[in-house]
Amino acid sequence: MIRLNVPLVPDKNVLNNLFEKNICTVNDFLQKKTSNLQSVCNLQCKEITKLKDTMTVKCSSPLINGYTLYLSKTLSTFIQTGILKLDNLLNGGLFVGNIYELCGPSACGKTQLCISILLNIIITTKKDIVYIDTRNKFSVKRIKQVLKNKNMTNSEINDILKKIHVYSVIDIHNLITCLHGLKEKLDPIIIIDSLPALYLSFIGFYKNDGLCYINHISSVLKYLCNKNATILVTNLAVKNCDFTNDFKPAIGKYWFHIPNTRLMITTIINQQQQMCINIPKSVYIPLDNKCILSINDYGVSSNL
Repeated sequence: MIRLNVPLVPDKNVLNNLFEKNICTVNDFLQKKTSNLQSVCNLQCKEITKLKDTMTVKCSSPLINGYTLYLSKTLSTFIQTGILKLDNLLNGGLFVGNIYELCGPSACGKTQLCISILLNIIITTKKDIVYIDTRNKFSVKRIKQVLKNKNMTNSEINDILKKIHVYSVIDIHNLITCLHGLKEKLDPIIIIDSLPALYLSFIGFYKNDGLCYINHISSVLKYLCNKNATILVTNLAVKNCDFTNDFKPAIGKYWFHIPNTRLMITTIINQQQQMCINIPKSVYIPLDNKCILSINDYGVSSNL
């Protein structure tokens, strides 16, 4: 749902008062009783009602017929990850306008894979990449190590680092604000590492606010994808409760169907420097195909 802003409310003072009461989106505002909003906004009942009516009209989805939608779609393309086996697994690479989830247990190599994909894309396409770091663990040292092993000069390394736009977010509100700030970027490539770090703090509360935030994040991600964004999200995998060794995404059932393609990553037993990638969910790739990649001084690669 759309985040509240000054054109939707009278001024910044009203906006700040709403944020202090954890009323951050149009949906939050519409669900609150008019009598409660009067005291928060210092407005009369008829003014609150008028605001609600205006928000309903402005924020409702416009009607569009199928032919108009077809004409508005640009030709979809693939972005190669630079990892041959992974590109083959994905039938050519990352499909523009899709959400990819890199899901796996702790320390299986999700971040290493993100870094390798990030660097390979920058080297081959010269595109800028947005890296949203939720755990404050983005490692410039590791990036320099990988690039130096690729025989790159300090000047080339600095040019690549300038292409990486790192956003450190400390809570789910910062993440939502950050994603809204990316709406005007042209065909962005976005990596979110990782989503559970922000969401799992809401687990166990009687009122599951986390579900509302995941809904909001999903809506913004879908909006960005409609603008030809390519999005990678890392997610923690946990074991099922049915006494099997199968893994499932940690965020919950609502998120389960949000990614267009899910890559399940596991560490190969007795081979700590290797990972197995399986595809349990996708809208365009055959399921249960897999590949094995290695983690080394060059990053994640197809060489075993």
